[in-house]
Amino acid sequence: MGNSLTSAIDVAARTLNPALTLRAVDYLRVSTEQQTKGYGIAYTGKRTAAHIRKKGWTHVDTFKDEGESGTLPWQRREGATRIMELAAQNPRPFDVIVVYETRAIGRKNRVFWEWVWKLQDLGVFVAVVDEDIDNTTEDGEARMREKANETFRELTRIRKRTQGGIQEKAELGEYAGGQPHYGYRIKNQGKKGEQELVIDECDGEDVCTRTDPCETVHEAYVLREGRKYVVKYRGNWTKSVISLNARGLVNRSGKPWSAKNFRDRLMDEDLLNGRKTYRHPKRANLGPDGNPVWGPTVVIELPRIFTEEEVAELRRVVGLPKPSPVTGRIYPLSGRIRSLCGKFYTGGGAGAEDSPRYTCQGRHMAYPGAPTCSCATLHAESVEAWAWQQVCDLLGDPKKMRAMADEWVGVAEDQSVDYVARLAVVDQKIAEQDDTLDIMMAVAAKKAARAGLRGAEAEASVDKAIKSEVEALESLKKERAEIEIWQAESSQADQRAKDLQEIAQRVNARLEDADEERQAEFMELLNAEIVLDGPPPSLKGLECPIGRWFRENGRLVPTLCDHSWELVMASENFPHGGTVPRQRGGLAPRTILEAFLKKAQTGAAWPELNAEYGSTGLIGHWRRWVASGRWERVMEALKGAEGLPTAPRYPLPSMLLTGEVKPGVILAASVLSSHAQESAPSGPACCSSGRRVRAGGR
Repeated sequence: MGNSLTSAIDVAARTLNPALTLRAVDYLRVSTEQQTKGYGIAYTGKRTAAHIRKKGWTHVDTFKDEGESGTLPWQRREGATRIMELAAQNPRPFDVIVVYETRAIGRKNRVFWEWVWKLQDLGVFVAVVDEDIDNTTEDGEARMREKANETFRELTRIRKRTQGGIQEKAELGEYAGGQPHYGYRIKNQGKKGEQELVIDECDGEDVCTRTDPCETVHEAYVLREGRKYVVKYRGNWTKSVISLNARGLVNRSGKPWSAKNFRDRLMDEDLLNGRKTYRHPKRANLGPDGNPVWGPTVVIELPRIFTEEEVAELRRVVGLPKPSPVTGRIYPLSGRIRSLCGKFYTGGGAGAEDSPRYTCQGRHMAYPGAPTCSCATLHAESVEAWAWQQVCDLLGDPKKMRAMADEWVGVAEDQSVDYVARLAVVDQKIAEQDDTLDIMMAVAAKKAARAGLRGAEAEASVDKAIKSEVEALESLKKERAEIEIWQAESSQADQRAKDLQEIAQRVNARLEDADEERQAEFMELLNAEIVLDGPPPSLKGLECPIGRWFRENGRLVPTLCDHSWELVMASENFPHGGTVPRQRGGLAPRTILEAFLKKAQTGAAWPELNAEYGSTGLIGHWRRWVASGRWERVMEALKGAEGLPTAPRYPLPSMLLTGEVKPGVILAASVLSSHAQESAPSGPACCSSGRRVRAGGR
């Protein structure tokens, strides 16, 4: 039956064009769990390719989502999203999408059907290999629905069964699976009903032989020795792990301890209290009521590794006052600047109170003795000012915001399903099923009467005869209720999109004055990330005196042209118009001034300028101009001239700023705009819908 149904695709194709060969693409998705079991992309790809050859279709392309969860909506999977984008083109580049099994599309009912229905609306078929079914006919779609619903119900049953078993074991105080806490091991592992958590220490039984000394590194011993070091060094975790690592008392994976890793293990509350908490509210999947989805939290008592006195001593030592870190400043870009070594910059650190800066985490040892990077630090105020200006240029421009809101709405509309049509189809099926049920009830009642059945016997006979049809009707009604819920949620999203358009049109925010806390909120909404293109300049060295003069006086660096040079000449009256050197091998006054202004604009070092202008004495000229008052007079003459910003005190490397403009960003900008008095300056957008742009840091 499957072959005849699948061939309906070919029948439909021949109806449109007898010479047409269907163009097929295959969509391959496997989760990380499936990969570990050997069912990877290559395995499923062979099956879909064979199916396409068997049908005589033309294989156009392959789309993959490797290691992606089937619970994610298709909009969050790159391969599935790309298929939808191509399917929306006119003319379409393919006619049918082939998947190995229904759960390749999605492991949730809505995830599956929204993708399939949207493709149907675009005139694209879907074929499933393992059942040899498709959705080109009503019968084929019905079989697909039946198979998909069966798969989803089975997955739900399996999960409930698994989670229920875990819950039951936990409530009985038995080992319920998963990695044991550090310091414990599983006794009788693999023996059903006999497994339990015990302290991982030498007992001469499961793990150790009765040799002396024991060669196994037991985790409880590591913890006990580590606790002694922490007490000895008065809560100094670095010294403690250095001592542990030096003795070969490493972590479970065989790697040296880091201070944070060991602190997290030793100060775990379950460990200190001798217990195991299943479905901890901070770690379990929670339902709308705030409680764990798969069962209540269960606490199982375990044998204690430490005595109460040892725990109290440890808490007392760890709780001793430590030097307070600088907490008076917020670093909005902390964890958002990716260094050349692959690590991220974070704010604060030694000396941060006097000179706020970002330091690459690669400079810190992952564990005592580990290699570190040599990435230079970044001056916090400079990099924050650069990044925030990019954000202001985007969010402060109502036209750009409106365009992005329009784009967001357009994408949402393109991805929406025609739920009205779906409900109409289901309503028709429900009406037909009602008619079928009425006919079958009448027929069953007549049969019961002819058989001489009366009362309860007749009723039971009729119920038995129509049972399958009643179940089919209930399934259709349940399906309709689900679609109604999805339709309502989709309508709410559409309305919110339209509201965003209205908000974006009114955005006129003054963003430059936002404090560090507000900047950090916007960076979070934008999901901003800065990537360095080159090594940061060193923060060491003397400050450029020319740049400092412009910064202190709040002046732009004037642009030197013929007109502005005439203003200088009116003040200084240089011989020969100031364009001829006063001595052989020297520089003309105009050239000297050009060099000074270039240094202020670029932050170039004196040796760089000397090499560029063929001189060895520019710094001497600067000192003489300042001492004689000439510099002040020239700047007074150029006070009204157009200019450019001076180079920052701390130059930055070339950088990329990426991010996403989501609805929440537009809403946040509109809130800020309600208190604004004037518009922020417009400029090139730093990011839009995740689009990467390049911006120079200097």
